[in-house]
Amino acid sequence: MILRKKQLTLAIAAIGCCLVLFMFGLGFGLKDPPNKGPLINERIRVIAPKFGHAPVRAETVATAKDVLEKLPPKVYNLLEQGGASINLAPNIEDNWPGSGDGLRPGDLDMTMGEEGGRCYGRDVWVYEAKKVRGSEELKRPRSQETIRGTLCQILGHAINDCMGVMTKNDELTRLYNEDLDNIPASKEDEYVEELNRNHDTRALGCSSIIGVLIGGPDWHDGLLKDFPRTTAYLKKRLEIR
Repeated sequence: MILRKKQLTLAIAAIGCCLVLFMFGLGFGLKDPPNKGPLINERIRVIAPKFGHAPVRAETVATAKDVLEKLPPKVYNLLEQGGASINLAPNIEDNWPGSGDGLRPGDLDMTMGEEGGRCYGRDVWVYEAKKVRGSEELKRPRSQETIRGTLCQILGHAINDCMGVMTKNDELTRLYNEDLDNIPASKEDEYVEELNRNHDTRALGCSSIIGVLIGGPDWHDGLLKDFPRTTAYLKKRLEIR
């Protein structure tokens, strides 16, 4: 009788362990499957080089696909259904010759040819290398880590557009301005453009926040903490955990 009780106890314990291991394995495997669809398969464009520039590297195309595959499902679907496209070029000059020495809009001393990327509505552009001012020569190509971060940040603009331009929303504007009011004086130099209170700079700041939320690096060292209200709003709207 005692032996049977011990056997029963051991059996129950074994079943319990199996259930725990099963639930742990189930929870561990709850990651979203890779995204797939026309955005990845058909709407990544590689721009042919001009002026003797090196062509876009295969690694850059692979990085773009990896970023898209790992996007939160709602974000990916927004971009795909919204008709977004990803355009990869050696430099802006390869698609728009003669534009590279034009000054980038904003407060920073940067030309269009020195930018890492830009967004036109829902068309995302990422450039592999900076242009040397006054020539057609390009500097060394950016690292894949930098390209990944640039793509995430520029995608933030396209996501904003797909969401009906959230940055024109009164509530988001209020929350963003409240965050600006609380930026420590010691960090104001990090937010030279964002501290200008207009829609363009707000869109820039929010695209950077979205970029971090979807897997990009935090180039501001504490961006989400510096903009807690804006971050919470964007996470809720985009259903990002």
